Amino acid sequence: MKLHQTILLLIALSMVAALVACSSSSTPPPPPVISVALSGTPPTSLQTNAVQAFTATVTNDSANAGVTWSVTCGSSGACGSFDHTSTASGAATNYTAPSAVPTGNTVTVTATSVTDSTKSASAIVTITAPPVIAVTLGPAPSSLQVLGGAGITAFVANDSANAGVTWTVACGSAGACGSLSASSTASGAPTDYTAPSAVPTGNTVTLTATSVTDNTKTASAVITITTANTTLADGTYVFSLAGQDYYTGFLYYAAGAFTVSSGAITGGEQDLVDFSTNTLLNNIIGGSVTTTADGNLQITLNTDDTTGTVGVAGTETLNATLVSASRALINEFDGSATSSGALDLQTSTSAGQGGYAFYVTGGDTNGYPTAFGGVVNVDGSGTISGAGSVFDINDSGNVFQNQPIDSGTVSTPDSFGRIQISLDLTTTGFGGIGLAGYVVDGNRIRLVENSNDVNDIFFGVTGGTAFYQGANTGTFSAASIAGSSFVFGTNGQDPNGYFQAAGVLTTNAGGTVSGMVNFNDLTGAGAQAPVTGTYTVDATGRVTLSNQVSGNPVTVQFYLDGSGNGLVATMDTFDVLAGLAYQQTGSGSFTAASFFGTYGFDATGYDSNSSYTEIDSVGPVTADGAGTLTGTVDQNYLFNWQTAGLSLAGTFTADPSGVFSDGMTGLDVTTPSNADAFTYYLIDTTRGVAIETDPNQLTLGYFELQQ
Repeated sequence: MKLHQTILLLIALSMVAALVACSSSSTPPPPPVISVALSGTPPTSLQTNAVQAFTATVTNDSANAGVTWSVTCGSSGACGSFDHTSTASGAATNYTAPSAVPTGNTVTVTATSVTDSTKSASAIVTITAPPVIAVTLGPAPSSLQVLGGAGITAFVANDSANAGVTWTVACGSAGACGSLSASSTASGAPTDYTAPSAVPTGNTVTLTATSVTDNTKTASAVITITTANTTLADGTYVFSLAGQDYYTGFLYYAAGAFTVSSGAITGGEQDLVDFSTNTLLNNIIGGSVTTTADGNLQITLNTDDTTGTVGVAGTETLNATLVSASRALINEFDGSATSSGALDLQTSTSAGQGGYAFYVTGGDTNGYPTAFGGVVNVDGSGTISGAGSVFDINDSGNVFQNQPIDSGTVSTPDSFGRIQISLDLTTTGFGGIGLAGYVVDGNRIRLVENSNDVNDIFFGVTGGTAFYQGANTGTFSAASIAGSSFVFGTNGQDPNGYFQAAGVLTTNAGGTVSGMVNFNDLTGAGAQAPVTGTYTVDATGRVTLSNQVSGNPVTVQFYLDGSGNGLVATMDTFDVLAGLAYQQTGSGSFTAASFFGTYGFDATGYDSNSSYTEIDSVGPVTADGAGTLTGTVDQNYLFNWQTAGLSLAGTFTADPSGVFSDGMTGLDVTTPSNADAFTYYLIDTTRGVAIETDPNQLTLGYFELQQ
């Protein structure tokens, strides 16, 4: 009986337990946990005072109460603020960053659930100061003559208001420091400064551009005011000339150096090469520097020439327009030859170790046009191993690119800075070339081919320039020039005869090229044409541009020095062109006021009536900053005449790109009154290139502000 009762009790207890279990499984589960998340991707950094929208989404909140917003940082009470400190789920609040970077540089923005304050989401944001406004000036002259002028441009970076600058001028003679055409300008727009009529106390003026938005940010240029330059300062000058001589009727090149002392030339030497003789090394044994009636200089160089191939009876006459007391643009102004070039005060006779971008151009041994350029790396004491050296050559359409230089030597400079460069080019089959060079300073060498050099198997008539790369040697890449624009001018020949081209090329990020070019060979061409294409950059500074001009493929080699200078040579089968290029400053913001002041002007070209007879002109030209040019030039027309003080006049229409156009009278040798068409490419407010764009005459000229 007891056993039976016990069993019944156990069964009853089991049934109770089962009923209890069944009752538990029917109880509702607890509500889902509330969660908070910031929408999107919160910023990782903000500038001070910046405004940023934040949005938080709350899930599983049956009360739909939204969030409250808070911000914490290391600077309590100075961490920023919200326009709404509470928002519904999915609604934005605008957070304003603090006005100063807080301690620790970060803030923590937090959204907290109103229903459950233990649930939140946060973002850590770094607070940075905005870029500081900076004012810089474009190229400005270091000196100006009394009543001289120059366009000066200020550039303002990081100015969100884009408010530009105000200008002031100060000097030691209060009220007599010169004048400005505009006392305020937009960023990138020039003001024209005119120097006072007398040298002020202290000899200098200071032009200052001040940011309108932040008047603590300024940039200044100190300009020395001088009396009018009327002669060359004492010293040794390096000169170079390229043109035609009377004896052969073809190309000749000269480079040399002479010493000036109180207007007298006391000595010097030069190398000259043409098709009638091997390179001739002359001593300059005397001469003089005088002022002409039209304000130019006339330089006579008396040489020890006994061959009758230098000047007139051994005396060369050069006319010069001063750019400064230490630089002039020149042409040969006698019946033996006509040519254009420049002379510069020599400040060093040493050639440094490292890379040199160079080019020479002219004719090969048969008189056919040639352009030869590259980079030579002087990697030892007067030695060239060939490492880091490269050259390209276009010999009358026979093109060889990216060629090695096997080895070479550079001699010790003599007392006039003359060096001998010998290049071994055996591997490429060119044998070698010898170049005489005259060192101008630490950065430039004037070159002329020395066919007397034992390595010179090229036997050409060429001349050119080398620019020192210095610390830039071997470090170039596409980034070196991405986003830069270069203005260039080139001379040469195509199948129709003498040929000129000038323009501006922009090397864009991503390896593309854009720009404009004018070209003229007296066949009626000359209209401006767009340029498109691509470019690559070697570590040596050798740039290859593969372009399209008016649908025609054009290949150009471009050699950089890393300091804004370039050397250009075309590598096409249908033309040979070579010349200089300079990095442009101010593209997109040029105005008529950018072309203001008195410029030295040097031009070379050929007349349509005698397309193989050269014309060279040199003189001062004044641009009024409003569209007008006036001046005089001394002109030499080979086989015909030398004309001093020829009146020149012109006009120009400005464009923000720096590509100005219009006409000029006075340079046409047969009809000076002809209004020849010209395009002007401004490098900056102190320099520019001009090219004639009609079939009347070929003219390629350079402007340099007189300082």
